[in-house]
Parts: sequence; C-alpha cells; structure tokens
Amino acid sequence: MPVLHLDPTLLTAGSATLEAAIADVAGEPDFLRFDGAWPDRLPDDARGFLASVPALTAAVGAPPEVATAFDVAFERTADADAAVATFEAAPHASCAAALLVRTAPADTWAGLVAESATYSMLQSGPEFAAWRASREEPAPPPAADAAPRVRVRREGRVTEIVLTRPGRRNALDVRMRDELHAALTDELGRSGPVVVRGEGASFCEGGDLDEFGTFPDPVAAHAVRLGRSLAWRFAQLAPRLVVGLHGAAVGSGIELPAFAGRVVAADHTRIALPELRLGLIPGAGGTVSIPRRSGRQRFLALLLRGGTIPASIARDWGLVDEVVPRAELETRLLEIAESIVT
Repeated sequence: MPVLHLDPTLLTAGSATLEAAIADVAGEPDFLRFDGAWPDRLPDDARGFLASVPALTAAVGAPPEVATAFDVAFERTADADAAVATFEAAPHASCAAALLVRTAPADTWAGLVAESATYSMLQSGPEFAAWRASREEPAPPPAADAAPRVRVRREGRVTEIVLTRPGRRNALDVRMRDELHAALTDELGRSGPVVVRGEGASFCEGGDLDEFGTFPDPVAAHAVRLGRSLAWRFAQLAPRLVVGLHGAAVGSGIELPAFAGRVVAADHTRIALPELRLGLIPGAGGTVSIPRRSGRQRFLALLLRGGTIPASIARDWGLVDEVVPRAELETRLLEIAESIVT
C-alpha cells in the first residue's frame, strides 16, 4: 500500500495542492510521511487537511507546535522507518487506528463502541485473515483446566482481585474475561479501594491467541465484546482502582490498567501493543484509555513501533504513575489503596 514521502513545504501551498499530491492513491490506506525542511507554523487549511485526510499522517523532525497536527511524530528517521515497515504489513488496521483516535469521542462508552465496531470490521478483513492463515495448526488442547482464573480477597476496606493463570502468563481467555467481569461487577455495588494484580511471571500477556478467530462472526463478537466489556468496568471503577504491573503487560494487559486511577509498574515491566501484527487494532479499550494517559501520538508510536517499552519510558509518557522494585510492588499497591478515600 502507498507510503508517500512528501515535502513539508507542501503544507504551506494550500489544501488543494495537498489533495492533488495524494489524488492518485485516494481510497487506499496511505501513510503520508512528511520529512524535510519544516515551516515554523501551519496554515489553517493545512491543519484542516491533516484533520480530515483518510490516511495515517506522520511528521519526521517537525517543530513541536507543528508536529501536534499529525497523527504521529518522530524525532528520528529510524523510528519513522520502523513505523513504515509495520504499516506496510497491516495498512488497513494502521489507518483504522489513526482515524479512530484522531477524533476520539469524549464519552468513554461511545469510544468503546467505536473501537469495538472498528475491531469487528477488521476481524472480517484481509489482514486478520492472512494472520490466521499464517499460524501453524494449534497443538491439541490440554486437559480441561478447572482452576479459577481470578481470586478475590477482601481485607478491611480493600478488595484485591488477582489474575490466577500464571502458567499462561495470565493470557486473557474467555473464562478469565467472564470471571474478571463478574468480580468487577460485584465491586460496583460495594465501596472501598480495589487492587488488581497478577500472579506468576507477568501481569498479563494479552489475549489468548488460541482463542483469536473462534468468534461466530464479527457482528456477534461486537455484541459480546460490549456486553462483557472489561474496559467499561475498569473505567467505572477508575477513581478507586489501583493496578500493579510486572513482567509482560501486553495488549489488554496495558489497555485495561490504563483506565485505572493509579497504575504502578515493577521496574522490569515491559509494555507493548502487538495488535497490528494480527491485522487488528487494540480491542480491550486501549484506543480510549491509552491516548487519555499518553496522548494519541504516543499511542500510535507504541502501536507502530512493533516492540516493547520499559516501565521507565511508560512513566515518562504518563502511561504508568509510578515505578517500584518488583519486591515492593504488592506492598506499594496496598499502601496506595489504603490512602484512597471513598
């Protein structure tokens, strides 16, 4: 799909010139990469073009007051090159993500509905189909695992909800979703702080890939996703919710925590949004929660980078509020919870 390298001076030539520059690829998922000598300011019609063009727009080396008009901004050429490579592997999903967060609804529920609808659309698209076709046949399913996916413990004012699938790094499967949704729903009728953390080596490595694509159809999946929305529950409980991250916090493992009022990460935590590799966008609320914490440009940079960021960068971006040694994580979560007035 087209990746257009455009001279930033075009931005001062008027929207008609900009429209003409992309006319040959209109209707395709495009990556518009502006790289070169930058003007000090953007005319209003250039800003209007960037706000409405149905393509992913990227600025390389732009001054801060100009860079804010773009979907994503890069200081280094190497970072822009990496984003282009990710885009070329999943152009439809990349553009869908950029357009979704460019004019995101202020209302949380409306944002979740828009995200779910876009996610379901992509589930029926060619990029997700290609990912499914590329996967090796899954191993035979293991013996039925009857162990609970979630443990709830209440002590004093604090409710602790623990993800208990450590053998799969707390990968979020349907059973965990349903048990976690039930636990969070129960907390809506209570008062007091709520702590969410995970057992084992990682907080949550994201959705269980063995279940991806097992939905009956995208329309039914959209209804189920909203009917059992963990993102909505996290958002509803946000003022009294404290989440602790450690190890891998990938996909839904960072999308859901980003709704919480306080997020604490162990110093070895690694964070990633790998959904574009599957031809999808984040579907656990991340297009709503992460831009609100870090801004849409950092959300897209994380999505397009194809790798992980450490806890220290996540703190600098506002994605987590505090970083502590792993041995201190549980104690710190309870300290914060006890300080919350409800």
